[in-house]
Formats: sequence, structure tokens, C-alpha cells
Amino acid sequence: MATVFLASCFTGPRPTLETVDTLAPVNDPAAESVLQVLTSTPTMPFTIEYEILTKFGGAITSATVSFDPILGTSIDIADTRYLYTAEGTTTTCSKSTFECTTGIDETRVSDRQLTSTFHKQSAIERIRQDVRVAVGPAVGRTDSLVDTAITCAEFPVVDSAGAPQTKSYCAFDEANVLASMETADLSVTAVSMSPTADPALFQPPA
Repeated sequence: MATVFLASCFTGPRPTLETVDTLAPVNDPAAESVLQVLTSTPTMPFTIEYEILTKFGGAITSATVSFDPILGTSIDIADTRYLYTAEGTTTTCSKSTFECTTGIDETRVSDRQLTSTFHKQSAIERIRQDVRVAVGPAVGRTDSLVDTAITCAEFPVVDSAGAPQTKSYCAFDEANVLASMETADLSVTAVSMSPTADPALFQPPA
């Protein structure tokens, strides 16, 4: 089985609608609950604003993720806008210079330990990795963030110095994207959510 979502691809003339595979369930009920939310395809439009702290260096970044079933997905991370259309084309733009290139150029935000799919595919990959390295089962919970229901999992891990740490992931139940994340390198928190998507966000900045 597979769930179609607009995921990242390399820079270059290969714009496609990539497939997020519904992989075999992980051996962790709490983690699987969050993965089931993230691997589902959203059906409603939304716009979510995030505040992101890159812990190595202390950079704080504002990001906006907008989705529309007809228009596709738009991701603004600082000065960069990533566009994934419903037809499968992808574009990377600068909001300050208005320059755009075909494809997804992840190097634009790599200094912030981010990718254009931090809200979806990247979070899925991180969770699956943490299931493998956790020193115990994840603890699941349900909650709300910005007045919206979320499903969460917290993983007990050990850092490089041997100290116990906790990594946490929460996903919006209806939007099927990341709500918050706390890891060694990143702290991601949604600060607002709207059930609408401005069509202007799905165009190159001008």
C-alpha cells in the first residue's frame, strides 16, 4: 500500500509526485500511531506557521506550510519558498530576489538542519530511526496544540555522553503533518493553524 504525498526530490529536471510508502508497522504502538497520522494524505486545505530552533548555533527560523488538495503544497522556510504542485512539478524560489529554479534545492536550508519536508517525510524518517535506537518503548499521548487535536510519541534515548534524553514528535490528526518535534538538533513548534490556504502562497514570490 502507498500514500501519495508531495515529498522532496533532488534539484534538477525530475519533478514528480513522490510516494510515501506505508511501510511495515514498527514494533512500537505509540510510534506507529504517529506514523499512521503522518503517512496519511491530508484532504483539507490548511496553513500552519512554525517556529523552529536549530539548537547547534541557536538560529530561530519561521516557517509556513500551506496545503491545498488542488494547488499542492507550499513551504516557506526563512527566505526560501518550495513549491510542490498537484501536477508533480517542483520549484525552489528566493522570496527576496524572486529568483526561481526547477526542482527542490535542499541546500538552501541545510545550515538550519532542515529540509523542505521537515513537516512530513523528514519527520517520518526520524521517527523510524528513533524506534531503532530508543532504549525503551515510546510513550504515547493525545493532546491539542493551537486548538487542534494531535497525537504524540516520546522516545527514551541516550545521547553520545551516555545521558538519558527524550525525543518527542506530535502530529496534527486532521492535517496529517508535524505539529511539534523535540530532538537533539531541532525544536519545532506550530504557533498557528488556519483551515484555509492563500492561493498566492502557491505561486513564485513577486
